[in-house]
Amino acid sequence: MRRIDLENNIFYRIGIWMIDHFFRTFTILFVLNTILTIERKYLPLGVLIASFFLLVIYVIIFLAYRIRKNITRLLHHELKFSEILTGYITSVIFIVILFSILYWAMNVLGVGYLKYGSCIDTVDITRQVIDSDPLRITEFINYPYFSAITFFTVGFGDICPMGVSKLVSVLNALIGNLFTVLILAIAITNYSENRDNGKKQDTEKR
Repeated sequence: MRRIDLENNIFYRIGIWMIDHFFRTFTILFVLNTILTIERKYLPLGVLIASFFLLVIYVIIFLAYRIRKNITRLLHHELKFSEILTGYITSVIFIVILFSILYWAMNVLGVGYLKYGSCIDTVDITRQVIDSDPLRITEFINYPYFSAITFFTVGFGDICPMGVSKLVSVLNALIGNLFTVLILAIAITNYSENRDNGKKQDTEKR
């Protein structure tokens, strides 16, 4: 199987260009809007919405990149326990934030949302259904909370996903389980290798 050279791959280069320019585009539009606001003029609403979603996409891509980089580092290097623990904690934080944004995005797009109490979902989720639900989650702080308890499969039952958010929560829990098992496997493997190396060194000294 031929190995793909990412550095010369056109899609890879386009992806890197897009990541670099998402944030720049938002920054330029934000500064421009600030200046126009001071001058009592405004950018079209569509431009502001587009720039905002560019930033959201940039943040999602950045978090996914950092998670992938952390996992790659954990898999390909012999690390001390403190380094494994640090990598685990930072990766969990990135994953929790990433899924918080996804839950929020489902709400903004009107295809899913989080609510307090009952998980009964018998209607098609629309913007009108979401806005009319008195138990819907409105504070962003609840998204990281729900993402974290789903990641660790705690399941208090105080918040329920609705619509497409149900599928996102399943993926959230699956990644939580797989990632925890991965970290345990790495920790046990490193411990076994260090113990064997220690025994070998003791034998050579004798």
